[in-house]
Amino acid sequence: MGAAPRWRFLGTPLSYFSAKIRPLLRYKRIAYIEIDPDISAYMSTIIPRTGVAFIPVVTTDRDETLQDTPRIIERIEELVPSPAVIPTDAVVRTVSEIIQDFSDEALILPAMHFRWNFPEQREWITRDWTRHMGSAAVKMTERMSGSLPFLGITDKTRGAIDGWYDQLLNLMDSHLAEQRFIMGNRISLADLALIGPFYPHLGRDPVPAARMRERAPRVSSWVGDVNDAATPESEEFDPIIADTLTPLLEEIAAVFLPMQDAGHVVVAETLADMEDDEAVERVLGMVDTPILGKSERRMVNVYSSWRRERTARRYRGLDDADRKRVDAVLEPVGLLPYVAGGGARARVRMRGFNLVVGEPGS
Repeated sequence: MGAAPRWRFLGTPLSYFSAKIRPLLRYKRIAYIEIDPDISAYMSTIIPRTGVAFIPVVTTDRDETLQDTPRIIERIEELVPSPAVIPTDAVVRTVSEIIQDFSDEALILPAMHFRWNFPEQREWITRDWTRHMGSAAVKMTERMSGSLPFLGITDKTRGAIDGWYDQLLNLMDSHLAEQRFIMGNRISLADLALIGPFYPHLGRDPVPAARMRERAPRVSSWVGDVNDAATPESEEFDPIIADTLTPLLEEIAAVFLPMQDAGHVVVAETLADMEDDEAVERVLGMVDTPILGKSERRMVNVYSSWRRERTARRYRGLDDADRKRVDAVLEPVGLLPYVAGGGARARVRMRGFNLVVGEPGS
C-alpha cells in the first residue's frame, strides 16, 4: 500500500510571503514537503499551474493548487479547520484583514530597506541566498536590490523608514507585554500577516535582527514562537483586540492609508474605461506617494487595490449590527475610510491567479 499523498510547499526561508504560510502548515500539523524552488520548479510546476511566477505555491494532498497568501490561508482553514486561525467575530476579522493588507503592502518598506541598504550584511545575504538558490543567487540579489526605487525607498525616504522600524518595534513590544500573540494567547491571522516581513527580512537578516533583539526582545521572542508554530495552550479560540493594539492601529491609519490611496485612485481611474474581463498588468507606472511624511515616486500596484476592494467588500457584506460594531472600533483609530470611504472604487477582480477588470464581487 503506497504512502498517502503529502502536501507540497514551494517556498523559501528568504521569502516575505513564504513566511506567512510555513507556520500555518506547521500549526495545522499538515504533513508537507518544502521545496526551495529553482528554475525547473518554476517551469514544471509554478507557472503551468498558476500562470504566474510567484511564490509561495501550495499543492494539497488532493492535488489542488493554491497561490496568493490571503486565499491560501482561507482555503487551508477550510480544508483543515482545527486549530483555527481566522477569527469568526466580525470586528476581529476585519481588523485582522486590515493588518494583513498593511503588512503585505507597507511593511515592505522596512523589510527591503534593511535587506539591501546595509553593505555590512551583503556578504551574509549572498552566502545565504547561494545556499538556497545556487548560481542564480548573485543575479537575483542584483535584481531585488535594484527594485528599491520602485517601492519608494530612496535617499529621500531611507532615514524615515529606518526610524519607523524603531517605532514599530516599540509599539509591538509594548503590545506583546500583555499577551503572547497579536490577538491573544494563540496564533491567528494577524500573526501570520505580520510574520511575513518580521521573520525572513527583519528577524533573520543580521542588521535588523540584531536591532530587534536589542530594542524589542518580546518581538524577537514572538517571531520565534510564530515561525515555530507554538502549540495552542487550549482548544478555545477567542481572539481579542486589546487596548494595547490601539497605537499600532493608529499608526497603520496614519501611514498606510495615504500611501494606499495614492495608487488606488490611479487604478480606479485607469480601469474605469476598460472592458470587463480584460487582463490587467499588476503595475501601472509610478505615482507621487506620501511615505512617512515625504513625497516620493512609487509604483502603482493593482494587486494592492484588489486587496483593498476585497476587504471592503467583506465589510459591506456585514449585517447592520456587526457593521456598527466594526465602525465603533475603526473610526476612532482612523481606519474606517479604508473599508467605508466614499472615494474611488477600483473595478478589479481575480480570475484564477490573474487580475482582470470587473466588479469585485463578480
